[in-house]
Amino acid sequence: MSNYVNIDIVTPLKLVMSKKVKMSVLPASEGDVGILYKHTPLMTILNRGIVKLYDENSISDQIAVDGGVADISEDKITLLSERAEYLGNNSSDKKLISEKISILKKNLYNKNTDTNSIIDDEIDFLNYVMDNL
Repeated sequence: MSNYVNIDIVTPLKLVMSKKVKMSVLPASEGDVGILYKHTPLMTILNRGIVKLYDENSISDQIAVDGGVADISEDKITLLSERAEYLGNNSSDKKLISEKISILKKNLYNKNTDTNSIIDDEIDFLNYVMDNL
């Protein structure tokens, strides 16, 4: 598969996606950046946003990321993010995200304020994902 770039999207908990794509568009701190095969090597900070992956001329996948960093070489993108969620097109995805939010809200008001901050951040990100489903 020449003229394709491999992208790995990684969080601290899992490898969210690893695949070859024709192009990817990343939500970089200075604006969206499109990456094709043979791109100039680059490291960039990412904002919260949507990573768009293209096969030929259409979007094949979209992944919401909660900021992070991307290491780009001529044939590989490694994207590290604290949180990432695949944006599917069906109602089961919305139901799954809603269930995650409900579980987090039940655990929100623990005595440990550090944990509450992390849970608040997770709920905020999942609400962002819901808005983009």
